[in-house]
Amino acid sequence: MIAGHWEVVVVGGRIAGASTAWALAPYAERILVLDASRPTAFWPQQSTWDRAGNLAWAELGLLETVLACGAPRTYGDTQRIGDDVVERVYPREDEHSYRMSLPREVLDPALLAAAQSRGNVTVCRPARVRAITIDGGRVRGATVRHDAIDSRLTCDLLVLADGRLSRNAQRVGASAYRVVESPWFALLAYYENLPLPTDRSYFSLQDRSVLISTPCGDMRWCVALDLHQSLIDETGRHPGRAYERMVRDDPHLRPAVAAGRRSTPIGGAGRLRMLRRPMSGPGWCLVGDAGYHLDPVTAQGTRAALVTARILRDRVADAGRAAGADLTGLTGERDAALDADWAYTERIVRG
Repeated sequence: MIAGHWEVVVVGGRIAGASTAWALAPYAERILVLDASRPTAFWPQQSTWDRAGNLAWAELGLLETVLACGAPRTYGDTQRIGDDVVERVYPREDEHSYRMSLPREVLDPALLAAAQSRGNVTVCRPARVRAITIDGGRVRGATVRHDAIDSRLTCDLLVLADGRLSRNAQRVGASAYRVVESPWFALLAYYENLPLPTDRSYFSLQDRSVLISTPCGDMRWCVALDLHQSLIDETGRHPGRAYERMVRDDPHLRPAVAAGRRSTPIGGAGRLRMLRRPMSGPGWCLVGDAGYHLDPVTAQGTRAALVTARILRDRVADAGRAAGADLTGLTGERDAALDADWAYTERIVRG
């Protein structure tokens, strides 16, 4: 039964939600994570980060969980810009100086399992918030649909980690105060048994497109394409067909994919919006894409999600308990911490 009182209720069980539940567990007696997806869900997404992301995982105490997912560490890449090819090696500053990529259907369950291992974190899925209870201007709880039954619960803190399209953010009054429309369409698929290095990635930067190949598991690669909407409009070609053609015509990837096999359908999304919403209000807080969504073209979103989870954890840790923690001023703290990532991504998006 999920009805009753919980110190913290987290809506969303992916990177931001699972990491937040893990991070807040020492400061709450009972935490409930509500996730709308089923345990067998497949998401055509990957998570990619570099040294800054590794440090963010380490700050939350989740780096070992991530490393146990088995993705190779990459220490350099091959870049093709037009017809020119450049081999790069990443600077070795410390033991965190590498990049990693993981399929979300591998990473997200691992993070959720880590949160549950705390002992005071309960996961309920599939579950959807149908209404949020607000009394005296403060969030007090929610009505949740699970197993075709609506349950009412109360909480001291409601954490929304339910993505950029969060309806619950609107329900608590967290409207976007900064929005940037993106002209990029992101696509990807996973491949197996490619005859490619496992410690290097590949980037092909061409006219209004970026084709990327990254090792992301045991003999598994993610091949992703960022495609500018203007190129789609000019050619009239379906983005999926454009993906197939560009992979097939690429001199580096063509022989590799011919020797291996594609193991998933091509997935993707376009016409995304970068956005900023307030991070907190009376009885609620937004983490991850729900409050701060960066276009995936620069692969900064994972670190942004972890930074927001860490900022909330630190504020709760200062109070000693999740109940009664003062969450004022979190929006400015978050925006200052992520301003460089936002500026870099917006510059790429606006082109």
